[in-house]
Amino acid sequence: MAFSFDKWSGQLVITVDGIPVTQQLRLFSLSLTKRWALDVGVQERHSVVIEKKRKLLLAGFRPQTVRVLVDGTLLTSASM
Repeated sequence: MAFSFDKWSGQLVITVDGIPVTQQLRLFSLSLTKRWALDVGVQERHSVVIEKKRKLLLAGFRPQTVRVLVDGTLLTSASM
């Protein structure tokens, strides 16, 4: 699974096993937190939630936090 977001162009892509499952162009948003929830796996299913949080003002110039939760457990958190 891979999450890619370019805060300058607004291009967002989430891939699972190299196949894009979500592609969006995010140029404007009123919400400070955006969540993507998906189920992955065939024989062993897992619930994956990706959360991206941004600041209220000048979000493109400030770090944004991305958290990944698998089956409700925080797997990683990073600033981008």
